Amino acid sequence: MDWIAFLGGVIFGFLSGFLPGLHANTIISVLSTLNIDENAMAVMIISLYPVHLVTSFIPAIFFGIPEISSVVAVLPGQRMVLRGEGIDALKVILLSCIMAVFISVALFHLSLELFPLVYGAIREHMKFILLGITVLLLYRSRNPGLALLVFSASGMLGYYSLNSGIYDPFLPLFSGMFAIAAIINYQKSEVPEQKEKPMEFDFLKFSMLGVVLGFLADLIPGVGSPSQVATFASIFVPLNTVGYLAAISSISVSEAIFSLATSASIGKSRIGATVWLAETIKIEENLVLLLALFVLSTAIAVAVLYALRKYIAKLASLDFSKMNIILAVYLASITFILDGTTGIFVLTLGGILGLVTIRLGVERINLMGAIIIPTLLLLFRVFL
Repeated sequence: MDWIAFLGGVIFGFLSGFLPGLHANTIISVLSTLNIDENAMAVMIISLYPVHLVTSFIPAIFFGIPEISSVVAVLPGQRMVLRGEGIDALKVILLSCIMAVFISVALFHLSLELFPLVYGAIREHMKFILLGITVLLLYRSRNPGLALLVFSASGMLGYYSLNSGIYDPFLPLFSGMFAIAAIINYQKSEVPEQKEKPMEFDFLKFSMLGVVLGFLADLIPGVGSPSQVATFASIFVPLNTVGYLAAISSISVSEAIFSLATSASIGKSRIGATVWLAETIKIEENLVLLLALFVLSTAIAVAVLYALRKYIAKLASLDFSKMNIILAVYLASITFILDGTTGIFVLTLGGILGLVTIRLGVERINLMGAIIIPTLLLLFRVFL
């Protein structure tokens, strides 16, 4: 066990989680180009990713610039911040994450048996399941016509980015639609002091629901994002503000854990970090160690963020006008370094599309057409 690699992974996880647009997969892909021992690389991946998942909710709630997995958390989280309940929002997320980790680990052996059965039953119908989910998503939008327009436009941009041959097609795509759009739309608002109140635990049922949804998310292509899964679930299960935060954080970590089970049992994973991991070591032969490191990394992230919760809450009162300029330059720079002028083109179009979506009042979850439409085209064998 390489503890230096573990510590390095934890540090990189905090870094990628705090910096908008810097996804864990980007860090992992850069690390993969270095001359790192395979076992050390595996330890770094399994320690980096859970820390990133937990930490990525900080910019989503307190900066208003989400990472793709936490985009749905923006509005519920910021509503709580504007009511002076930012610390409570953070505590709900942290407790839901650690609770989901332990429940998922407890169910892990059972999931190894269930995944082959469930996947075998739905495999031939996957494209129709995804199509049905898409129709429900659009139908339940506030304005289905505008939602369809945004969904289709993002789908075309996603198809272009994914087939452009650039190094990381997701970086400019989602950084543009979510981060750059949020930066441009940013307006300084008066934020009350964030006060800590005694916790109420009525959200725990939504955390447990998130674990179930995390299991299902690993089976269906194109809707693996916790944001999408939480939104689809809200069609059938009413989710209040706290419920959304609890569900999406539980989905994030449980989906990551169960991706180890899908990789080991059916040879598939919807999580980029797990795909990298499978290329480094044999997951099925190292499950106990991987699960132990995942739990330890999550516990460290939760403990650190909980200890710093009052300092983190103060971020909400800062004026990010100047910081946003730095973030925009940073995102453009890392996009150009990794993806060149094509990446800048996608970043620009994504920013415009994301801003138009915000100004039209269309739910930003419809921008996930960038993934769903290319997946549907693939499943229906269109353009292939």
